[in-house]
Amino acid sequence: MINPSEIFLNPKETAMVIVHMQNDFCTRGGALYIDGIEQILDNVEQTLKRARDSGVEVVFTKDWHRKDDPEFNIWLEHCVKDTWGSDIIDALSKRDEEYEVRGRRYSSFYATDLDLFLRESGIKNVVVMGVMANICVLHTTADASMLGYRTIVLSDCVKSVSSYEEDYALHHMKNVFDTEIITSDCLRFE
Repeated sequence: MINPSEIFLNPKETAMVIVHMQNDFCTRGGALYIDGIEQILDNVEQTLKRARDSGVEVVFTKDWHRKDDPEFNIWLEHCVKDTWGSDIIDALSKRDEEYEVRGRRYSSFYATDLDLFLRESGIKNVVVMGVMANICVLHTTADASMLGYRTIVLSDCVKSVSSYEEDYALHHMKNVFDTEIITSDCLRFE
């Protein structure tokens, strides 16, 4: 019997977008380290492995700032281009053939070629995981939805600095952008 919460996606029409899983957010000592990030790392790693094994297009997004970025008036300096803090965490081991998108704003679509790349790749489904749920994941998911992609967020593969912010972001994505919110164990590729 099929679990009604399971989602089956064609891997040829699906992209796994991994948002800002970088040292400054996900490694102790990072400028904006998210306490408790370890709670999602196994789920992210296992889901990424299943996506790769199924032939899903994998996209890593990077927060990528200049040293004088105006965003540093809001947040501590972080993810400065070509620094340790801007590197994808070692546990995810980005492969050469996997696409990388670098951006300076919350949405990974804003002023990047992410939409063009996905359309050229025949992508219809965008599965999102990463950090922070209430900022970059939320804004990336909003743009994916507004651009017409079927958008799925894996609730056990996103993290914020508090459970309130995570819950708010997931609620907002579901109720405002019609994003499907599931756990990683309910995602299937066929």
